Amino acid sequence: MNKTNRIMLLIVLIVGLAAGIVWLELPATTPVVTPASVVRAPDLNRLAEQAVAVYRSSQGMQAGPKPGQWKLQAQASNSPGPFVGVFGPLQLVRDGQGRQLLLSTFVADTADSAGEGMDSFAASGISRLLCFVLQDGQFVLQTEKQLEMGTNGMAAAARVVQLGPQEWGWVLQSGYVQQGYTASTVEFFHATASDIRSMGRLTEQADNKGVCADDGAAGCPALTDLQVHWQLLQQAGQPVGRFYPLDIRWQGRIDGKPVSGQRQLLPDANSGNYPFPPSLNVQF
Repeated sequence: MNKTNRIMLLIVLIVGLAAGIVWLELPATTPVVTPASVVRAPDLNRLAEQAVAVYRSSQGMQAGPKPGQWKLQAQASNSPGPFVGVFGPLQLVRDGQGRQLLLSTFVADTADSAGEGMDSFAASGISRLLCFVLQDGQFVLQTEKQLEMGTNGMAAAARVVQLGPQEWGWVLQSGYVQQGYTASTVEFFHATASDIRSMGRLTEQADNKGVCADDGAAGCPALTDLQVHWQLLQQAGQPVGRFYPLDIRWQGRIDGKPVSGQRQLLPDANSGNYPFPPSLNVQF
């Protein structure tokens, strides 16, 4: 081997050795791992619709005369039914125990009332409060309460309300007009861990102005004309306990005597009821 060939061989060996060193120093490529499956959050709105569909089926409901209405073959204590009603908005919430709940209502008038109060005065519709809980990927009915309030075949209006930062429930409002007397009430309900409990009933309006044409005539009752306003105080930036304060204000006359006042109420620690002033419980 001549001198030139030896030099060329040496150069090749040096280049090869350098390439080997560089290859050894390169960082290992991290393999890309593709997960076998991707865990997705459940579609709670879809599950809520499915839960209501299951409830309708379990109750044997049929499509009503108008879109969104459902006919229910049921019996109340003061009406043989059937009833025609609608479901309220579906409210997805979390309670104080961290559970995912679905709250709603089903409010139905008697079929004979035709939605216009054409039934007898004694008959009432039905209002159902519905509470579902998310279990094993589906909403399961945990508890429900049926209320029979109203007159002339009409049901009490019902809606979901937020009672505190993590406390939820419903309010039912109903009223009547009869022989010159008018009255309306609101009742509060709380969705507890295993039950739906009343928190008390409050008169919103009451008067007997239609009983007599002349208030001063003999035999006419003393004038009652009461107005009560309420609201749950959800004021940002202020310290809040378990429940929001319930602010009530009233004015008018009861049995001829002028009345007025204001209070902010929290549920009683033992009974869970709001301590409404007894004097506001007007009875005709």
